[in-house]
Amino acid sequence: MQRFKRLAVGLTRTATDPGLIRYAAMVARLGTAEQVRFVHVLPTGSAPSPVAVREDLRATVRDHFAGVPGSVETTFDVLSGPLFDRLLADTAEEQTDLLLLGHRRDHPGRWALARRMAMKAAASIWMVPEGSPDTLGRILVPVDFSDPTADSLRVAVAAAARAGHTECLALHVYFNEATATYEGYDQVLRGQEAAAFEKFIAPIDTLGVRVVPVFEEGANVAHVINRVAEKNGCDLVVMASRGRSRSAAILLGSVAEETIRETQVPLLVVKHFGARMGFLDALFEKGYLQRSPRFD
Repeated sequence: MQRFKRLAVGLTRTATDPGLIRYAAMVARLGTAEQVRFVHVLPTGSAPSPVAVREDLRATVRDHFAGVPGSVETTFDVLSGPLFDRLLADTAEEQTDLLLLGHRRDHPGRWALARRMAMKAAASIWMVPEGSPDTLGRILVPVDFSDPTADSLRVAVAAAARAGHTECLALHVYFNEATATYEGYDQVLRGQEAAAFEKFIAPIDTLGVRVVPVFEEGANVAHVINRVAEKNGCDLVVMASRGRSRSAAILLGSVAEETIRETQVPLLVVKHFGARMGFLDALFEKGYLQRSPRFD
């Protein structure tokens, strides 16, 4: 969480803004934010004056952005142009670490925006479905034992520790492709996954947070993630944009994409070390493949 210093919050000037602002305040109170920018994008040729819109945003934020340390700088930007293009350019220009976006449950365009931003932006994307409570309790982290999911787990335990919690869940979804198995084969698979998890978790500093492994079988990983999150009353899912390949840090995997589409709880898609560098820069940066990512 320590790297989330420059936050941006995408506002729509609709009834969903107050809930997102309160959620952003909760994130800022975790203590790593140095700046929170509230951003609204006006369509090209829109009638409202940017000055008037900025004052409207300021008034709304004033009513709902509470309990944030005075050291956190709060600014307001009103942009103009196509929504996705302007947000994407803005996160790059401002070197945003984390972008919070609301997600209207009855408006598929909102999750579509989050999906596109998670695919293209260097910033991590925190998607907040409409009506989500502004609390951070139980956190679920899908892991496939790759470096990117290890980094997601580091972010999750750091958030849990800062929120004063002592436990988070690490979900591994496995799939038995065998057409025929012997009795007890499932227990053998689970034993293998448990051994792999112990090797995976050993080098990770969990900051005193107990990481509870959860092993579930399923062919559709995104469905399992959302089912386990709902079953366990999770307030947040933290996942890598893509697993297995560190060099694919700026891409979005199918599991992350489908989870964004289906989630009913807040979802943080973490962009990892090298995401700002661009794909080719990351490949050729001296020492990149040997360097250890740091997030705390």
